[in-house]
Amino acid sequence: MGQKYFPTFKRMPIAIGRWLVRIAPKVGFGLLVLFVLVAIPWTYFNIKWGRELEAELAALKAQGMPLTMVEAAPKPVPDDQNAAVVYQEVFRVHFPPEKTLPDERMKGLSNEELGLFYEYLKEPNAEREEQMRTLLGRPQVQEALETFRRGSQRPHCVFPVNWQDGVGALFPHLGRFREASRIIAAQALILAKDGRLDEALDWCEVALRMSEHAASEPSLIGQLVSYAMQNITFGAVKQIVSAAETPPATAEKFQRYLRQIDLYKTFTGAMIGERTFGRYMFDMLSQKPRAVCKLVTEDTDLRVYPLLVRLYCGWLGRPVHKLDELAYLEYMQRDIEITKLPYREAAPKFEAQATTLKTLPKYLIVTRVASPVFSRASGKRDMAVANIGLCRVVLALKTYKYERGAYPETLEQLKQTLDWKLPEDPFSGQDFVYRRQGEGFILYSIGQDLEDDGGLPGRDERGKWHDDRDIVWECIR
Repeated sequence: MGQKYFPTFKRMPIAIGRWLVRIAPKVGFGLLVLFVLVAIPWTYFNIKWGRELEAELAALKAQGMPLTMVEAAPKPVPDDQNAAVVYQEVFRVHFPPEKTLPDERMKGLSNEELGLFYEYLKEPNAEREEQMRTLLGRPQVQEALETFRRGSQRPHCVFPVNWQDGVGALFPHLGRFREASRIIAAQALILAKDGRLDEALDWCEVALRMSEHAASEPSLIGQLVSYAMQNITFGAVKQIVSAAETPPATAEKFQRYLRQIDLYKTFTGAMIGERTFGRYMFDMLSQKPRAVCKLVTEDTDLRVYPLLVRLYCGWLGRPVHKLDELAYLEYMQRDIEITKLPYREAAPKFEAQATTLKTLPKYLIVTRVASPVFSRASGKRDMAVANIGLCRVVLALKTYKYERGAYPETLEQLKQTLDWKLPEDPFSGQDFVYRRQGEGFILYSIGQDLEDDGGLPGRDERGKWHDDRDIVWECIR
């Protein structure tokens, strides 16, 4: 055979070059067609969804809604009206927090000593009571308590949180709030044991006012810490009033304070703040797309779609960013409206929201990642609402007995003596369950399981806590 059938490697580059020259126009034309086919819908949807998003944001702005965390952040207040300035005398927290905690997390108390307050409230006994008396007798601790009282009387509480950090914002002071409520609860219990009922309930009011300060920040974590503080405080109130005679004047003073607490209003404000936390993710897409890409791929459901996530976080995904943000705003608006309802009505709606979230298209990445289901938080709120209502009814029952010598047989008898309406159980929409029991009574809410468990408390026989069981207040006399 001739050499013409076996071209040498020296001649191959020339042949390849000629071939490329021949097909270049065709390839160029094909790429141009492909570019046009992609660019036309990209441009159309980018403009369409962009305009819809601008209209939605403008509508929220017109309603006075914050669109960024900086806008949602509490406004600065004068130092003489700011409880945070006073609390910092004891809290001693830093913004941002230090990496290492000092030996004394709060002025005058070490970490170990703070743990003793937790143990005493969890399971009080004679030995722990003596420890509490020793700790509470310290001049520094008494000074801290008076500082809490002074701060609780101020109308505002604004800590210097770095709200511009968005989802990275830290709240080191919230842990201190919870610790402070334990110290105050222990102080109240010791005073009650010494027969100083008025002073004990005054301190409980201090703790509840501090819980309102914790809830004044536009974040869900602030609400949850506030509810934890209230749970600690009402745990002390239960013990204080269980066997005590409560004069009407003492009961009425605490009643007046409890009547003005509105947990639904602050919760709605926190939900609006949570919406701005989510919007921070969309703002980050244009500034730090790699950081967002890393964050969303931490979601186990999206790890198997790395290419989709990379396309989404790049410039090709910009129209989808706008569609995603529209979906997020719609989803959050529904959640905000649902959380205005009591838990018994909100629970099935939250289930429907959870189902909707699971069925969203995979390309709505941020909506899927940044839209939690808020049913548990809503349930925690209504547990706090129930405790406030239960406490008010207990105080009314105590007054009834103080004036008549015995508790009523039914709540209907109690209602006939009042010029105000008894609060309802937020979990049933009806009166709390009440029955006489020996010389005292038992009063309870049916709790998050929405079933009457007969007054079974949250903690079972093995010591395990169940949030969904009945919320029980029991007075032995």
